[in-house]
Amino acid sequence: MRKTAWSFPAMQAAVLLAGAAVVSAHADSLPGEKIYKQHCAACHAIAPDAPMGMGPNLRGIVGRDAGKVPGYSYSPAFKKALAGERWTPQLLDKWLEQPQSVAQGTYMMYQQPDAAVRAAVIEYLVTVK
Repeated sequence: MRKTAWSFPAMQAAVLLAGAAVVSAHADSLPGEKIYKQHCAACHAIAPDAPMGMGPNLRGIVGRDAGKVPGYSYSPAFKKALAGERWTPQLLDKWLEQPQSVAQGTYMMYQQPDAAVRAAVIEYLVTVK
């Protein structure tokens, strides 16, 4: 049996397509936690002291300085664009809508055009401290 490694762009595309399919089918009926688990948990842990995934741990993100999770290697684009910023619900909303518009060249490829879905995820993240 031949194993084929996924390229990073192919993996990003798969994540985006999977997220879009779930949102279109269930966005109105899903609470933020469930949306988080379906869209974010593959790359971002939320449990205390969980190991890093593709992205940094999001526990306590609201109010935290951007780019300050110890042990996570942020992209140069992220570091430059978000230096001195703090994660607020407003900044998270912009980020989730289109991360590339906030920090062009960042590693984060997920984007969520539905404001209600973004709001539900952010509302959930506010509660996870």
